[in-house]
Amino acid sequence: MDTDLVQDAIQHGSENAKQNASQVSPVSPASLVALSALATLSACGGGSSGTATAIGGTINNPVTELPPVTSSPPSSRDAARFLTQTSFGIRSPEEVEQVRSNGFERWIADQFNKSTDSHLAYLEQQRLRESNQRATEEMSYEAIWQQWLTSDAQLRARMSWALLQLFVISNIAPDIRPYAMSSYMDMLNRNAFGNYRQLLEDVSLHPAMGYYLNMQGSEKEDATSGIHPNENYAREVLQLFSIGLVKLNQDGSQQTDSAGVAMASYDETVVKGFAKAFTGWSFGALDNNKPAQFHDYNPDDNNLWIVPMKAWPGFHSPDSKTLLNGRSLPAGQTPEQDMKDALDNIFNHPNVGPFVGKQLIQRLVTSNPSAAYISRVAGAFNNNGSGVRGDLRAVLRAILLDPEARGDNAASQTRFGKQREPVIRFANFLRGLGAKSKNGFNNIHYLDSADDALGQSPLLAPSVFNFYAPAYRPAGPLTIAGMAAPEFQITSETTIVGSLNFFASLFNSGGYGWGDSRLEFDYTPLKTLASDASKLIDRIDLLFFNQQMSASSRDRFNRMIGAISVKSPEQRVQAVLTLTALSADFVIQK
Repeated sequence: MDTDLVQDAIQHGSENAKQNASQVSPVSPASLVALSALATLSACGGGSSGTATAIGGTINNPVTELPPVTSSPPSSRDAARFLTQTSFGIRSPEEVEQVRSNGFERWIADQFNKSTDSHLAYLEQQRLRESNQRATEEMSYEAIWQQWLTSDAQLRARMSWALLQLFVISNIAPDIRPYAMSSYMDMLNRNAFGNYRQLLEDVSLHPAMGYYLNMQGSEKEDATSGIHPNENYAREVLQLFSIGLVKLNQDGSQQTDSAGVAMASYDETVVKGFAKAFTGWSFGALDNNKPAQFHDYNPDDNNLWIVPMKAWPGFHSPDSKTLLNGRSLPAGQTPEQDMKDALDNIFNHPNVGPFVGKQLIQRLVTSNPSAAYISRVAGAFNNNGSGVRGDLRAVLRAILLDPEARGDNAASQTRFGKQREPVIRFANFLRGLGAKSKNGFNNIHYLDSADDALGQSPLLAPSVFNFYAPAYRPAGPLTIAGMAAPEFQITSETTIVGSLNFFASLFNSGGYGWGDSRLEFDYTPLKTLASDASKLIDRIDLLFFNQQMSASSRDRFNRMIGAISVKSPEQRVQAVLTLTALSADFVIQK
């Protein structure tokens, strides 16, 4: 690979890549492939079946024109709520005012325009700090937090996080290589504002997913040797990534038979059919003219993890395949054609709109959207207004601008709201308190311990079923009311105490991490208000409560501040922040 390609990559790459790729000396083959990704990927493109296009690069899906500034500005409260739904936290009153004055439509369109840095480029930059110049899994975690905390492309970051919880990969059993995890995140970022059909294909052919759910290396049946197509990915792409277990109406309600029993959306025959359709794929960086390479490879070769998988026809099942809704693929098709037909079959199933739409609503807005809300979002998935199915921009607009998502009365709606995920609460504080490090980076790695951390950490979900199930209901009033509360599946006495200790230590120490990557809080804006309890509470209310702090919470804050000397502004601020982390009206986003 010519070094001119690296220069081209630097010229077209992210700002971080431009500043740091020139430091890679000598340039490794993995560096060349990763950096070339910055130049070879188009805005909405990606690896098509059987190609070896690198996965990664600066991600951008530009919009041709921004809508005009709103003539009817929303309230400050609704603007703050909107930012909480669409970002990893409010940074300042000015940010809220900008959203309010420009309007939601313009903010969304502007976010569609914004690019974000490549996670692969971050690995290339940060691996130089190691004596062996090898990337580590910690760097993959850091890249996620860099995007969450520093990128202006906040809606893309929230959407890719939501997609990662739908199309789960995890570095827990089996271990996934850093280049695999970071290129997967680049793929999700690239598809966040694209089309679900392309997303489904890019997920299916990504080597991280192929490895995680065993589609990579799955081969045709051989009765003599006892080989059968692996059913793992076929099962999960149906159950978790697209249509679910039962047939749905557009409003998300279950379809039932004459006896009132929910109707299954597929059976074991269909799973076996998709498993056969997905046989014959392995790493795209290998030579598919050499059959031995289908199974024989070096997993430490970073190039394997940053290009889509490609087909080995000799390992593909030649049989016919039974798919969804009675569709059957004829025998003898190529693996590429079977893959295309199988994904088209999934994409066009009527369940996809309500199944995916509801989970995106849950991740961004509320755990229990009404049937009408789900139906409107599913309708946008089915048709973006121009006859296009699967347009995720249209889906996001429908979710965020729906009447149930907007307005000032959310706090009074008994069935509205969701628990803020632990990592989002952490990000809210880091952003709202202006956390910065000396070198501009972070060392946020493992937060999955329930004892002394958050019980949740990106890329460390316990299984393909994510951290929690979308339909989870904790025992008690919510179950009696028939309401889901997904995030409560990782909420227990242990995690409550652990997170209390985590946040108390965070605020008392004034930051997170160590060395030049330690994120230090800037308490100055809050300390200047600390002598006036009312002003301090108002600022906390805006940054962390969306101006929806309850009267009882405000009273508690007032009494606590009054008990601390006015001569100890930092102590007042630390106490207020600790109480914020414990407050129900902060933990529950409405």
